[in-house]
Amino acid sequence: MLVWNWHHLNPAGMHRFQWVYGVTPMSDLSVIYVSWVAYFIVIIAVRWYMAERTRIDKTHKMLQFYNGSMIICSTFVWYTSSTSTWNIVRHQPGIFSYCHAAEYPAYRWYGGQMFYSMYICYLLRYYVFFDTVILALRKAKINTLLALDQSIFGSLATAIISCVQMFRYCYYFCHCTNSTATAAWVKNVALFFEIIQFIAGITLTGYQMSICPQSNCVLLSASINVTMVYMVVKFYDSSEKAVATTREHYIRRNSSKKELMEL
Repeated sequence: MLVWNWHHLNPAGMHRFQWVYGVTPMSDLSVIYVSWVAYFIVIIAVRWYMAERTRIDKTHKMLQFYNGSMIICSTFVWYTSSTSTWNIVRHQPGIFSYCHAAEYPAYRWYGGQMFYSMYICYLLRYYVFFDTVILALRKAKINTLLALDQSIFGSLATAIISCVQMFRYCYYFCHCTNSTATAAWVKNVALFFEIIQFIAGITLTGYQMSICPQSNCVLLSASINVTMVYMVVKFYDSSEKAVATTREHYIRRNSSKKELMEL
C-alpha cells in the first residue's frame, strides 16, 4: 500500500526537499507504468469518441485554462531551477560537476530547491500528457515523438525546458485567444529557444559524459535530443486541412462525399 507524504509538495519547504522513493508522491515505478497504460487507453477512447463528432473549437475555455495554467507552472519551475542552479554554480570554484553537486558547500542551501524544481518538472510531465488529449479532441495528427520530449531531466536541463515551455504555451494561449499578431512573434521566440534547447541538450550530454563517465544512461538523452530536430520542424505546423471545425462544416463535407459517391 502506498503511503505518500504530501508535505513534500509544499513549496514553502523546497529548501529541505528530499526525494524518498515510495514516500514522495508519485515516486513509485508502478505510478509510471499505470500512467502510461492509462494514457494510451484514454487517447484511443477519445479518438474513438471523436470519430463521428466535430472537433472542439480552438477558442474553447478549457484550452485557454490549460495553456494559461501551463504558463504559470512553467514560469515557477524555470525560476526555482535557474536560481538554485546559478547559486550553486557561482559558489563553486573551478569546473562545476552536476554529479558531484551534493559535495559542494552551497548545496546545503540550494540543493533542496534545485531537486524540488526537478520534481515539479517531473510531476508536470503527467499534466503535459493532456497535450495529446487536446490533439485528439481537436482531431489533429498526433506525433508519437511527443512522448520523448517529456523524457529529459536534469538541473540545468529543467531550467531550459521550462523556459521553452513558457514561450511554447504562450504561443498556444495566444493562438486559442485569437491574438494572431502576438502569436506570430511569440512563435518565433519559441522556435528560437527550441533550437537553443537542442544545442544545449547535445552539449550537456557530452559535458556530462566527460565529467561523469559512469552516467552512460545520458546516451539515451542524446538520442532523444536528435529526435527534437524533427519535432521543432513539425511542432508549430498549423495546417489542419480536411478537418471539420463546426457541425455545419461536418455535415457539408459529408454531404459532398455522398454526392460524389452517387455520381
